[in-house]
Amino acid sequence: MNEEFKKRFDQYKNGEMSDQEMTAFEEELEKLEVYQELIDSELEDDNDWDVSISPEKQKAILAYGKRKSYLRISVLAVISTLMILPLCTLGSYLYYGMGGKHSTGNEFMETAAVTVALTMPNVLVDTSGLKSQVKLFGMNTEFPLQKQIGTKTAAVGNERVEMFYDKVKAPAVNYYDLEVNKTGHYFTHPSNASEQSTAKAEKTLKTLPEGTVSEVYLSYDRAYPTKEVYNKFKGYDVSFLWNAIETERNTNETVYTEPLGYPGKDSKFLAALNTKGKSNGDQFINALKFMSKHEKWAQVISKRKDLNVDNRLDYVEKNGVNVYGSVVTGPTKEIQRMLKNKSVKSANVGEVELWNW
Repeated sequence: MNEEFKKRFDQYKNGEMSDQEMTAFEEELEKLEVYQELIDSELEDDNDWDVSISPEKQKAILAYGKRKSYLRISVLAVISTLMILPLCTLGSYLYYGMGGKHSTGNEFMETAAVTVALTMPNVLVDTSGLKSQVKLFGMNTEFPLQKQIGTKTAAVGNERVEMFYDKVKAPAVNYYDLEVNKTGHYFTHPSNASEQSTAKAEKTLKTLPEGTVSEVYLSYDRAYPTKEVYNKFKGYDVSFLWNAIETERNTNETVYTEPLGYPGKDSKFLAALNTKGKSNGDQFINALKFMSKHEKWAQVISKRKDLNVDNRLDYVEKNGVNVYGSVVTGPTKEIQRMLKNKSVKSANVGEVELWNW
């Protein structure tokens, strides 16, 4: 009997039984468990009993117990995972969504819009197409980028940013026009006299036909208050789309960093920033204050470590909002005439479109 049981146990252990045989054997094992319990009960009443189960049957009982234990643990693990994941995802929604306008998710999206508006000349976030998706412990945000040429707005690319809690990863950028992200060289600060020239821009504009509108980056002989800039050029049929603001000390020894500025008076995107102020200067200061609250986010989004927002804010509050360059758009021939103004010391031609003025 023992040899036969051992043979069947080896088959059970090695998986050599059919499903029907395995079920029958397990039923036999269950009977053995009941039998062992009865024996233990009798032994408690009568210590003279000397009954035991053979080692082979003990091993079979242990194997059966382990198998049931593994199954129980696996089921518990699956149930726990199915319960925990939805709770964690719900926690992520609450983390990014609680607080309404001042929620973490909304603050991040507003920071992205303000940062792009202040660091990329004539490039702004299309807030109507902004998309965000909350995931486990994080959020993905994709914002389309646009620029204005003439009276037309055109898509220039998009940026996708991933957040893990409140940490922001470097954005994945897709620009349709590679030149869009190389605007640092388009402005020349008044302190850099060696690069001041409009000759190249004038030559480019002369080759363009009359039925076109152009985007041109103007640099002035010095920094002017915003209103003074608009008054100087009020006789020209052009639109001011973005102004480069002087936010650092003007010296010949220090290389001026990439521009920081604000949408001009004719920009279609000015209202999208939702910043309240009596003038463009007030709005620029308010935007800097907002960006200062989330400077680490702004650095990642703009890919600029030179922001130093607090220092720039102090400079502007002490010295006022002064413009040393502007992005303008309008009829090509009108901009040619504008370049002859003595306040314009250098210029670079950006995008050109067919007539839409």
